[in-house]
Amino acid sequence: MAALAGTLRLLWLGMLAALAGVAALPALAGPAQAAWSEARVLVLTLVLTLLAMAAGVGSLSLREALVQDVASGSVDPESAEGAAHVERLMLRTWVLCLLVGMLGLVAAWTSADATRVLPFVVAASGLLLFHAPHRVPRERS
Repeated sequence: MAALAGTLRLLWLGMLAALAGVAALPALAGPAQAAWSEARVLVLTLVLTLLAMAAGVGSLSLREALVQDVASGSVDPESAEGAAHVERLMLRTWVLCLLVGMLGLVAAWTSADATRVLPFVVAASGLLLFHAPHRVPRERS
């Protein structure tokens, strides 16, 4: 279990670092001029926001499925198979969180406005913090 916890923390920190890179990229290397008109960017931002909401709900759904699997006993995080299952599912969950931030990157890139990435990155950060690996107390027999 300690190896699983360490692996999960390392993967989570990697996702957090990638999200920080997504937040910084438009300011460091973004285009100087907007590729699209303001009206098109606003419509695109609305669509990207809806997609980000779907990805966020998807991450919550994956996390809930994992909690249900562990609670029902169908996945044992102490076993090698169970630990691999937990790692895969949490990685998928965190990738969906990162996707939320990357959708903001699209909005920032098309508008040449680095601040457009911020709402998406804040939402992705909140999801990542919610899904952060933590120690779950077990009942004593």
